[in-house]
Amino acid sequence: MLIEERMEKIKGFIDEHRSATIEQLSEMLQVSKDTVRRDLIKLEQLNIVRRTHGGAVSANREGLILDYEQRSTKFNVIKERMAQKAAMIIKDNTSILFDSSTTVEAVIKELSDHTMEAITNSLSHAMLLANYDKAQVSILPGKLHKKQLFLYGAETVKKIEEYKVDYTVLGVFALSKEGLFIHTEEEGLVKRQMIAQAQKVIALADHTKIETTGFFKVCSLSAIDVLVTDEKLEAEFMKQLEMNDVEVIITEA
Repeated sequence: MLIEERMEKIKGFIDEHRSATIEQLSEMLQVSKDTVRRDLIKLEQLNIVRRTHGGAVSANREGLILDYEQRSTKFNVIKERMAQKAAMIIKDNTSILFDSSTTVEAVIKELSDHTMEAITNSLSHAMLLANYDKAQVSILPGKLHKKQLFLYGAETVKKIEEYKVDYTVLGVFALSKEGLFIHTEEEGLVKRQMIAQAQKVIALADHTKIETTGFFKVCSLSAIDVLVTDEKLEAEFMKQLEMNDVEVIITEA
């Protein structure tokens, strides 16, 4: 296979799946991982992809990052099913850190009758929680991301350190055997601290996020206690999750 043809196949795969690991591309193209790495370097030089830890994502960041309104309308039925499963895990009268993802918003909607201490960096989530009589709501400080409506930065991370909660509930941008990834460091650092402060971490990821990668690594698989997803996982990835003591919950269609 000519290098031009190989690079075109790589570009097509990443355009379709949003990201790719070196292992995926090596298997697809039937070439060595070193060959794939060299191809990715060339594609990055052409500003077609951005290399990440163990793979690559599209260089067109706008194709990966949606504003809050766009994100909130994607995969609504899938989000609702995953949210119902996640809510079943969460006990009443507990403390919970909620990240800013729209999948987590769906979980919050399932907890309207719960007595809880809720902490979040999302303005939208805080407004939703404010409607619940049994919820005490704390909004984390920080810089406001005007499009995605979350707070971030050193002040946010420092405040999270003051909490010790029963649960952290977070949405997943990308998940592979290497761990959990996201597209920006600032949001990743907030998620990482939320994970560190919880007795139990519940991560929600639909099938499009599985075995993909991103720019910034948030944590390893071992930091996650429960993964809620919507489709059966590949055997090898399932094995990796089991080795890291991650409980997997799959929603029914």
